[in-house]
Amino acid sequence: MLEQCSNQSEYAFYMRGMIARAEGELEDALSWFNKALAISANSTVYLVNIGRVYFLMGNHTLAVEYLEKAVKGNPNDSKAYYWLARSIYHLDTDLFNTCEKARDLLLQAPSLQTSVELIVFLAKLMSELGDTNAAIQAYERALQLLAMTLLISRYYRSILTYETLLVILFPKFKSILAAGSIMQAHGDHDVALNKYRVAADACDYNGCLWNNIGVCLFAKGRLAQAHSCLKKASFICPLDYKINYNLGLVHQAMGLYCSALHFLKAASELKKDDAQIIGAMAVVLSNMNDINNARRAYQKSISMDPKAQVILNYAIFEFRQKNRDVARDALTHFKTVSSNAGGCRKVSGVQNLKQ
Repeated sequence: MLEQCSNQSEYAFYMRGMIARAEGELEDALSWFNKALAISANSTVYLVNIGRVYFLMGNHTLAVEYLEKAVKGNPNDSKAYYWLARSIYHLDTDLFNTCEKARDLLLQAPSLQTSVELIVFLAKLMSELGDTNAAIQAYERALQLLAMTLLISRYYRSILTYETLLVILFPKFKSILAAGSIMQAHGDHDVALNKYRVAADACDYNGCLWNNIGVCLFAKGRLAQAHSCLKKASFICPLDYKINYNLGLVHQAMGLYCSALHFLKAASELKKDDAQIIGAMAVVLSNMNDINNARRAYQKSISMDPKAQVILNYAIFEFRQKNRDVARDALTHFKTVSSNAGGCRKVSGVQNLKQ
């Protein structure tokens, strides 16, 4: 097609960019979208797609720059608002609260009341900001829109939309996934895996599903299989901090400490100031004999959120460094926190492994 149009086909450039992005060739996708934009400089479609590519590449600053241009060029483009809000949410800055700024942007979107995608992301932001009632209202509004779409589709079968297909195809999948998660939370990993096997037949391209399968296999001690499942989950959802965190746990259990630290660091970048992630990094650093950084990580995690398991690990760590007084104080702190929490629960994970 490009040869027939003397390399001046805007649509051909666009399609090549879409294919390259779908195949994960982000540099190529960026090149094709830029060529299309050079032909049609006022097209917000190309600005949105360039912004999405930068977002996938982790360059959120450039993503914001292009997506802001797209929003300015077409204020009614819900996709532009959605990806701009996500890019702002992932910005690495201390100048403002990225979660609040993303929320404020979505509230200004003209298509907010009619876009399920925008409403669901807004609900997530509201939940993170502690506004539970607003989050519930947003989710209820999203459900109303999905129900309306399904009702309309009964009369107009030829205009089934993407949201309608989700409602028709995936309620069974989601209920099975939820049932598996409940079984998994109660430690019944074999039953959970059977549920996930059924869910995988309905929709296997789901990061949450493969993450849960990986965690189940990890709990059963099948580290190689758990690693494979979590890597697939990471491929589907590379920006999910929970998947990166779980990959860190698996690599720690396999004795691959550098890889474990890499994934835990990625998780901490995606979810700033999470005490559990920092506590896990402390265990890995101590296994790497990086004593000073391990101590800093333990102290930071405990100062942010004093969890019994992290404090106990810190006590053991200081005891092994011959700091008996510090270890004794940490053990006393552990007993206090443990008694206040009604006892120290045994939780599977990297922080419960013997150091």
